[in-house]
Amino acid sequence: MHNVAPTQTQRNPGTAPPRSKLISLLTAVLLALSSAGTVADTTADFNETNLTDHEQLAEDILRELVALESTSERPDQTRQALETVVKRLKAAGFPDADLQMVNPYPDTWGLVARYRGMAMQGPLLTMAHIDVVTAEPEAWAFPPFSFGKKDGYYFGRGTQDNKTGVAHIVANFIRLRQEGHVPNRDLIVAITGDEETEQRVIAWLASEARELIDADYAINSDGGGGELSSDGVARAFWVQTSEKLYHTFRLNTSNPGGHSSLPRPDNAINQLARALTRIADHTFPVELNDGTRLMFERASRLKEGAAAADLVAVAETQDADAAERLSQTPSYNALLRTTCVATMLDGGHAENALPRTASATVNCRILPGNSPAAVQAELERVIDDEGVVFETIYESLPSPPSALPAAFSKTCSV
Repeated sequence: MHNVAPTQTQRNPGTAPPRSKLISLLTAVLLALSSAGTVADTTADFNETNLTDHEQLAEDILRELVALESTSERPDQTRQALETVVKRLKAAGFPDADLQMVNPYPDTWGLVARYRGMAMQGPLLTMAHIDVVTAEPEAWAFPPFSFGKKDGYYFGRGTQDNKTGVAHIVANFIRLRQEGHVPNRDLIVAITGDEETEQRVIAWLASEARELIDADYAINSDGGGGELSSDGVARAFWVQTSEKLYHTFRLNTSNPGGHSSLPRPDNAINQLARALTRIADHTFPVELNDGTRLMFERASRLKEGAAAADLVAVAETQDADAAERLSQTPSYNALLRTTCVATMLDGGHAENALPRTASATVNCRILPGNSPAAVQAELERVIDDEGVVFETIYESLPSPPSALPAAFSKTCSV
């Protein structure tokens, strides 16, 4: 019996994730949503040296993809990565008509593949992105665009965000086809090549080619995820219902400057530093929606003692003391409230001159239902300094929470 509960997610780059059984968990979810019959046991021993055939297939696909530098600076490699996926699916018997490479903008690529079912219900859409952020090789223990394994971990750019998601879905599509599974609905995978930059491919698919991806449900492999017990038994599968708004401000201060031997009281760097300290000391209020409230309630079943009690108290009454304790865990804190944090600084032009200007980048992850304008107004109130000028440098894309299907109110068996 697996607890299936919704959650929110936020853009969160990673480097080296633990070896995962998500291929088995995701297969179970695909089967549960696409078959009316009994679901076979999909758990397997994920031993470092004794992979099953389908686990080895997923690892082989991941190895191929990690070796490709599919960044915004190498659109040719992004296209090649998608072509690698197409080659794998063709070899498994998927017809050309069900493999749609899309190129809606110059050097911007995506792929939509369809697994044909009985069409008894609307399609199930799965999603992943194949592009990655550029990497500085000197910051990596392993070369970022080579596949490494050590102590049960995968290393390489994209092993977490999000070539593993691509490998899981593609391997599962191939496995289900090899096993002769006929789903009661079409299964679709949409793989995009610009998620880390402008995300124009998925926007184009949603607005200009909706027929390729239209579905009753969508599983985003870059959000949610599975949880295993210490002995490898699947305990939960977290489902994304919305995404926090990604919004970035630049805070600017300025004054006439001067020589450092004659300090002024209105130093631009000091003024900015006071503003950033006030932001750091500010905590946005706890705010739950239907998805996060259900997530905290379901998460309590996986905990014991005080931790479980705090999760229930937050879910049922938004208890302030329980929320404060949970907020000490960054992942819980991010689900409880809007967050804003300074990420970059720039100021001054010489060591012996007073700074004429200073600026800081503040990145906010805003809870669905809240507006960037309201968040800016709250930050301006907290700073209480008209000399700190706000500028938006990254506009957010609204993401209202999806309505929860009735099935989510129950514990699902997969």
